[in-house]
Amino acid sequence: MTIKEIVIVYLVVINVATFLTYGIDKWKAKKSLWRIREASLLGLAVLGGSIGAWLGMKVWHHKTMHKGGTCDVDNIVGGYQFKYGIPLILVVQIVIVLLTSCKTKQAVELSAPIHSHQVEQEHSCVPLVASDQRSSAPNVFLVMYDEKVGKTPLQKAVKAYKCEVIYDYNIINGMALKKPDDKTLEETMQYFKGVKGVLTVEYDHVIRLTDPIKPKLETR
Repeated sequence: MTIKEIVIVYLVVINVATFLTYGIDKWKAKKSLWRIREASLLGLAVLGGSIGAWLGMKVWHHKTMHKGGTCDVDNIVGGYQFKYGIPLILVVQIVIVLLTSCKTKQAVELSAPIHSHQVEQEHSCVPLVASDQRSSAPNVFLVMYDEKVGKTPLQKAVKAYKCEVIYDYNIINGMALKKPDDKTLEETMQYFKGVKGVLTVEYDHVIRLTDPIKPKLETR
């Protein structure tokens, strides 16, 4: 059971209990029996049962100030406590709930795209890619090169083809490159497939926070 569910159950129980308690106290008043203390009735409202208390006052006509009849000073003071106190408690609790629900959120949209070269891993030597559900950046692609050959040939090709290095991975043998403005992504990728030491050339996958992600494993 989550904390939210526990809170909802608690509020339902406390408000039902408060509503019934107000009804019982009203019944005792009619029977001239020993009454429930006003502090206890107000305390139930403070503990989260303000809705039940307010409904109890309306349904049972309890702790409402009636015109006519005789009442002592204590009854008048008590009537004011409930007539204005319960609505005030209810309003305060509603404001607290609204403020809590509107707490500051991190500036992250669930649908915001995150490129694979922006995903950092502390304990992994491979990048994360979205499984099945993925799209690609329109101008960026990934190049993986052979460790034995090194990245020198790739760096020369990048300079010769006038590409921009978006990200040079430290944990894997790869780079994220941006194509020149005067070239298409497909022809640029095709060019780099022929560069010495290049193992793979792939689209730069876009990972969305709503998509399931898992590591892409390599076996040797």
